[in-house]
Amino acid sequence: MGMIESIRNRQTLLLTLIGLGMFSFLVPYDAVIALFGNNPGSQAAGTINGDDISFLEYRTRVQERNNLFNYTDDKAAQNEVWGDIVVERLYGDNFDALGLELTKEEFDDIRYGDYISPWVSRTFYGGQVTEEQKQNWKQTFSTMYSDPAGKANYAGYARVIQHKRMREKFDGLVRSGLAANTLEGKRDFLLNQQKVDFRYVQKRYSAIPDSEVEVSNAEVKAFYRAHKEDAQYAQRAGRDIEYIRIPLTASADDRNEAEAELAKLVAPWSETTDDESFLDDYRLVGETSRLEIIGPALDKESQAIKLEAASVGDVVGPYFEGTSIRLDKVISKDAVADSTVKCRHILLKTEDINDPEQVAALKARADSLKRRLRAGDAFADLVDKHSEDPGSKATGGEYEFRRGRMVKPFEDFCFDNRVGTIGTAQTNYGLHLIEVLDQQWTSDAITIQRVERNVDISNATAQGAEETAMNFAIENGDTESFRIAADTMGYAIVQASDVQSGTAAITGLANGAEVVGWAYGAEVGDVSNPFSIDGNYIIACLVNIKEKGVPPFENVEAAMRAGALKEKKAEMYMELMAGSSLDDIAAAAGSTVNSANGVGLKTPTITGAGSAPEPEVVGSAFALELNAVSAPIQGNNGIFVVSPVTRNEVEASGEFATEVQSLNDRTYFRNLPIGSGAPVRLSNAITEKADIEDLRQGS
Repeated sequence: MGMIESIRNRQTLLLTLIGLGMFSFLVPYDAVIALFGNNPGSQAAGTINGDDISFLEYRTRVQERNNLFNYTDDKAAQNEVWGDIVVERLYGDNFDALGLELTKEEFDDIRYGDYISPWVSRTFYGGQVTEEQKQNWKQTFSTMYSDPAGKANYAGYARVIQHKRMREKFDGLVRSGLAANTLEGKRDFLLNQQKVDFRYVQKRYSAIPDSEVEVSNAEVKAFYRAHKEDAQYAQRAGRDIEYIRIPLTASADDRNEAEAELAKLVAPWSETTDDESFLDDYRLVGETSRLEIIGPALDKESQAIKLEAASVGDVVGPYFEGTSIRLDKVISKDAVADSTVKCRHILLKTEDINDPEQVAALKARADSLKRRLRAGDAFADLVDKHSEDPGSKATGGEYEFRRGRMVKPFEDFCFDNRVGTIGTAQTNYGLHLIEVLDQQWTSDAITIQRVERNVDISNATAQGAEETAMNFAIENGDTESFRIAADTMGYAIVQASDVQSGTAAITGLANGAEVVGWAYGAEVGDVSNPFSIDGNYIIACLVNIKEKGVPPFENVEAAMRAGALKEKKAEMYMELMAGSSLDDIAAAAGSTVNSANGVGLKTPTITGAGSAPEPEVVGSAFALELNAVSAPIQGNNGIFVVSPVTRNEVEASGEFATEVQSLNDRTYFRNLPIGSGAPVRLSNAITEKADIEDLRQGS
């Protein structure tokens, strides 16, 4: 009744939608869109620096790309086309300004001439270019171009190759234009070679109880105003989503119907001797499997007792296994050889297992462990504490295996001793303390013919689930009612925070592209229509929109409070730690005087003082006169006072060729293939700074 009432309340909207639906059935889609002042191409697949990328352009190019290349899935084609569009919009002016072009001669050369371009090599030649392949591709392109029907494909290949080549040329220019100079080499040399030894006092922020410092809301907001534009607080564009799942599963009536249908087959199947024809007659061949169930595998069967009790020819079932329903016909029952053993062990290692003294020491350890076992210690506990076999620690040292699977001394002990025996065996791995748990020389093997099928969801069940989902979405159109209804009806709310545009997977939902696409077109508080995803109806609520750039206070309040607290602690202890004697400063701060040796500016991390680097602290140690005491320094891990003891004198002259080459290789990656190094970082920087919104998902 709730849904009906909601429909009544929205009858004007529904009549409009129904009218549009009937109209669109009679009138082409393009014409319907045009009536509202738009056309299909005006719908945005995304925006790049304020320019819309129409779905018409995007979809046309994806279809063309799929026609030209064999992609593993449509998503790969979509993402590559989107990436090409982004490059064209962000780099196109640079291509023109630099005069980059692709001549007819170069176009031929990079396809099958003396210089095959990297992209063509990967895409057309699989990275293995041969003269024979070149001739094949030359003939292929020639045939394509001379065929009127193939000219469109030729033009498509030409456009893609030209685009990829422009990017390769641009990246090549970037790489060629970047090189370290002598001054940079000298700086790198000094950063590597100059070292300082210093004494210091540190008061860690974590060692100062939060209760010692009071931070008011006004101080937190002041800290926010001062630091909101700091890079560490920069906010990415994102969406916070909550959603529920309403599962689309078979009902009790569906299961009863499936059970009744298979039950009709029990008697005739058990009576026939021609199983293949019987299954074929009932169109069950594609849903069957022939299984031989031996020993331990039988224990895992839910119908093991019935299978063991059944005679050859009997049919067991129908019975449910998860979302499936089964029938099993017993084909044969035999006793088969199955020499298996189950044991557990503790591996004790030593440097040289062939050294008699070391082996004697291991045996003494093993004897000690045996005494502890007799005293009542749990074998698994001793495995956890003493075994050096990482492969069996998680299972309490247990192994189950057949002959020929383990090293011989280990295997012989397990097969040649009775169940319950505890003793040692020596192998190249070390000394094993072993307990034999079980031995099995034969097993019952039951061969069955299994019919298994999923329980079909009836139309009535599917319609009921859809109505439930639609009812929920219609009646709970805001965040508060969405949450209350979910709690009342027992649906778990899943939170997906900071969801990025263009992503497919979100928290708990691997195929959430439609939900993401909806979220980027919704407003805060909106509740979606149900999405049918992976056997569930998903209903989402958009609870927060995060825009790229400076975050609003409420989004970073916790981080700002932590920053303000840290700053307040620093202020307090910088007053306490002012002085001229490290010993006195340490006493005042409740700390100690420590030493740091061989610290450089290249990696300004102080061992034992925290994981974050301390460039300001180390820089002060380089700048101060020897044995002078610094003013308190607000560092990343705490408040510091430093006093330099020694600094090495480094002569810095020459061309610094080694450092220059290292910088070129390490920083600009000049010796790596095109597509690596500096061009990638440049591309990432350009993309990060651009205003790009990917709205393709959910389309």
